[in-house]
Amino acid sequence: MTECPGPCNRTWRQLRDTHADALDAWAAAAPEHRGDPPDPPEVEPVPGEPVWCRRCAGAIRHSLADLDNLSALIAAEADGHRGRGDDSDKVRRSKGTPSPSPAADLIDALYGDLTHWEAVYREAIGAGTRPERSRGATALTISISWLSVHLDGVLTWPWSVDMGLAVLRWQRRLQATAKARPPARRKPFPCPRCDRRTLIYEEDRDLIRCENPDCCRVLSIDEYDAHVTEQEGKMAS
Repeated sequence: MTECPGPCNRTWRQLRDTHADALDAWAAAAPEHRGDPPDPPEVEPVPGEPVWCRRCAGAIRHSLADLDNLSALIAAEADGHRGRGDDSDKVRRSKGTPSPSPAADLIDALYGDLTHWEAVYREAIGAGTRPERSRGATALTISISWLSVHLDGVLTWPWSVDMGLAVLRWQRRLQATAKARPPARRKPFPCPRCDRRTLIYEEDRDLIRCENPDCCRVLSIDEYDAHVTEQEGKMAS
């Protein structure tokens, strides 16, 4: 079994690494001071199917589609501010010359990443080289659309770990740049793992996440609804 590399296993990875550190410390200690070895974590990882679990694959699909909208927002914002000069007479000096359009540089870097993964998958399936396209909003949309159509196949390859994590990172980066991420809504019931009232609903990812840094449990909507039903049953009994 290969564990899913997505956010669903964040807590498991943290516990695994903590256990590995504890095991190293135990092995390095003098035999007379070791005692029993540390117990392995009880949390089981979510398996990949074959690489990603269905929930994380869905999150990647959503994030990939969102990149097109976020890029358009960033480009529109840059166009709205382009040409606005500084009214002051002060000359500002810097060690390097800043880019005349940081937004364009950001979107260009995104386009480069996406076309790289498109080329990798085309080579993997023998689909020929990627057609040359002039860089721009239309080319970015075409690349996102192509990857979206082929995403089920893309996510079955081992190298899709890097691609999927990159897409999730790009969404967060563009959301921060566009200040477009919708506010998270707090849920009333406690987390089923840590029992704290730290669950929030992330609308853009369509999942429930625990904000407790020692927990970080992630729930699908169906899992949260089942948890609510269980809690309501306990309250009624």
